[in-house]
Amino acid sequence: MSKKNNNPEQAVQTLSLFKIWAASYLGILNKKSVGSDIVAGITVAAVAIPLNLALAVACGLPPSAGLISGAIGGMLAALFGGTPLQATGPAAALNVIVLGIVKTYGVEGAALAALITALVQFALASLRAGKIFHFVPEAVLAGFTSGVGLKLLDNQIPELLGFDYKVFEMAQMMHQPAWLHHVSWLAVVCGMGVAFLIVLTQQFKKFPAALVGIFFVTALSVYLHWDIERVGAVSSVIPVPHLPPFLADELWLDFFIAAIPLALLASAESLLSSRVIDRMTAYKNPHHPDLELWGQGIANLAVSFFGGMPVTGVVVRSSVNIQSGGKTRLSAFLHGALLLVTIIFLGNLIAQVPLSALAGLLILIGFRLIEVSTFKHLLKTEPVETIVFLAAMIGTASGYLITGLTLGLIIHFAYHYATRHKRASLLQLQKERERGIRAVLSQDKAQARELQVYQEKPDKQMWVSHIQARQHISKRAFIHEQASVIGQVIMGEHVHVAAGSSIRADEGTPFFIGRNTNIQDGVTIHALKNKKVMVGQDSFAVYIGQDVSIAHNALIHGPCYIGDHSFVGFKAVVHDSIVGAHCFIGINAVVVGVEIPDYKLVPHGQLVDSVEAVEMLPSVTSTHQEFNEDVVDVNRGLASAYHEIQKNVATVEKIQEDVSRDVVKQEKSWAETWFRHQHKIKF
Repeated sequence: MSKKNNNPEQAVQTLSLFKIWAASYLGILNKKSVGSDIVAGITVAAVAIPLNLALAVACGLPPSAGLISGAIGGMLAALFGGTPLQATGPAAALNVIVLGIVKTYGVEGAALAALITALVQFALASLRAGKIFHFVPEAVLAGFTSGVGLKLLDNQIPELLGFDYKVFEMAQMMHQPAWLHHVSWLAVVCGMGVAFLIVLTQQFKKFPAALVGIFFVTALSVYLHWDIERVGAVSSVIPVPHLPPFLADELWLDFFIAAIPLALLASAESLLSSRVIDRMTAYKNPHHPDLELWGQGIANLAVSFFGGMPVTGVVVRSSVNIQSGGKTRLSAFLHGALLLVTIIFLGNLIAQVPLSALAGLLILIGFRLIEVSTFKHLLKTEPVETIVFLAAMIGTASGYLITGLTLGLIIHFAYHYATRHKRASLLQLQKERERGIRAVLSQDKAQARELQVYQEKPDKQMWVSHIQARQHISKRAFIHEQASVIGQVIMGEHVHVAAGSSIRADEGTPFFIGRNTNIQDGVTIHALKNKKVMVGQDSFAVYIGQDVSIAHNALIHGPCYIGDHSFVGFKAVVHDSIVGAHCFIGINAVVVGVEIPDYKLVPHGQLVDSVEAVEMLPSVTSTHQEFNEDVVDVNRGLASAYHEIQKNVATVEKIQEDVSRDVVKQEKSWAETWFRHQHKIKF
């Protein structure tokens, strides 16, 4: 009898992946989500069209290669991937490697690289290796991204200026202004016009500035007959699927050395983008890394058959998808379908696009890819990781990609190995803290236990004036008798301060709390001395607008501004920050040292302490706003009810006091009468 070589564990894992994939299709045609998915798909396509064109041209490929890759890859990754809201297409991070492959192996090399990428991704997914990419050091990724940004600038600045000089050559000629005569100033106008419009409208997340800018400069240059270099003919025919041509035997080894890092990078970027999407959606539907690798592999396999370029999940387009209201896979699929429509019907228009207009877009992307803030953070906190960052960045920008990335990884892991004992001690301390022990200190550090010499009393006069400062509290505000309000606090009508709250304007002062705002049980509001926020011409240590809800046990620590109609969740912390109007801060969220624009959502438990973290925040939904409106309405009613009860109690106490006074008066009168009567009796 023959024995079946079945692997039950493998079968269970495959079935589990299938169930996760199938479950993600539930609700895809829900009436409530279809409309927002269609709007999001159109918006993402408007962003993707100019990006795909620009990246294909920058890699030395026909413009149609970028569009066909975004269309086929975008649709298939949306159908089969493990991150439903992921938008897939050509990526700037892959640009340097793809450009090198195209220069060495021709246009067909890009399609072959997509095929190798697909095979590697299938292998990684089969080995359940998706979680491994979580261990790639941030310094290496940030350094690589910054190197890509520098390389884009090096390639695209000459394209913007309309000549063939390299940036290094331009730097050498700076003392000879004659090179300015070779600049095509009409090309500069096109590129700078696109970049200017994108920067000018960056606060409007849903506005397709790149598409509008490129359309405008294209129409203007065609109308005025400007003599500038353009994209050229674009095929409006979808290629017939075919296997990419294979290379000669002696070229395969070198090709693999170039293509394998590309495949690993494409996989890493897709999974990193998936992690960003999870954060933006508050982990409502977290991605599955192995399923995402299967989806990306299918997308790259199909792209290779259509003569395209490697694709990956992209943060920018995915974030646009979420911010535009995307709810299901339908939005990402529609984005790809619209790119396909663009190829078929808009080829003649695309052919007229100036190359310098695309260069202006790519230069802006290049600047944004350079992670200066990450470099500064590493320089302050992890000097060794700064070397890792620089190694990856310099290697990528100079063309020695493998050397730079390998050197960065070696330095990172060597440093971690050398400091393993210190990290083990920190891990042990973390365990002690979980047991309730805050810190473990040696005996010689306990100086507070020693007898101290006499010290002068601190200056208390300023603090006395703060504590005794006059309060301005509306008669219609309600403060529970078990709440504490100290110092100069300005409080509007119908404010409700619940039991156990502490509003202390004794250090930083004054505080302002707008009308209809509710301060729930256990909330603490305090501020640092001499730190202010300016509101108009006035300065406050803490300013809380109207119709704001501060939920149970939250901490508001000034200097701080919270805009009108905002909600701060249970046990949330807001310190040294400006929170715009109509914002929603989730449970246990921490907001420190940032400015959050209006209508933003801080998901539960999230730390927001940098500009990058703020930029990744999603928008609030109507559900969040309605929830705060309900909370404000309830607490306003409670404040009125407590006032009524307080008024009734005061009335009853007054009646009881009057009755008691009358009884005492009557008893006193009777006693005096009896005493006088007794004195009249004679014996």
